[in-house]
Amino acid sequence: MPNTNTFAIPPIANLIARYAEKAACIVDPFARNSRIAHYRNDLNPNTKAEYHLDCLDFLRLMKEKGVMADLLFLDPPSTFHQMNEAYQGVGKKITGRESQRFYGDLRTAALGILKPRGIVISFGYNSIGMGKSRGCKILEILLVCHGRAHNDTIVTVDQLLHYKLDI
Repeated sequence: MPNTNTFAIPPIANLIARYAEKAACIVDPFARNSRIAHYRNDLNPNTKAEYHLDCLDFLRLMKEKGVMADLLFLDPPSTFHQMNEAYQGVGKKITGRESQRFYGDLRTAALGILKPRGIVISFGYNSIGMGKSRGCKILEILLVCHGRAHNDTIVTVDQLLHYKLDI
């Protein structure tokens, strides 16, 4: 069954564990109450994350601090509706146009703190991942079925091969 704590879903937890055990620095801009990452952010101040910033502001802060991740989790709201639910609690209203730009801006900002050969694990309803145009290669895709009335969760694991963007 689906779970708002994505990392608690057994096949996802197993995949994360395989990559986390090899990582010296893990960053999670959407951590909720997960304690896996070394640097944890969540917009909701009622979570266990150490930071409660907009995810793009959090990634900029990590870059300013010189944090370079071996492993980065990207588990943003998967739909425009979920995005508005998440941001309304902090007084932000997201438009459709902003939501479309958001995912590209998020991927670009993520590359700013990712070590060469670093891993990004993305969660959502598609397998786009980071993209070849950003110098990444898909290593694996996990499809998690939650039953007939729920969307599947698609987990994409990318590795940064080289920088193609001036970040």
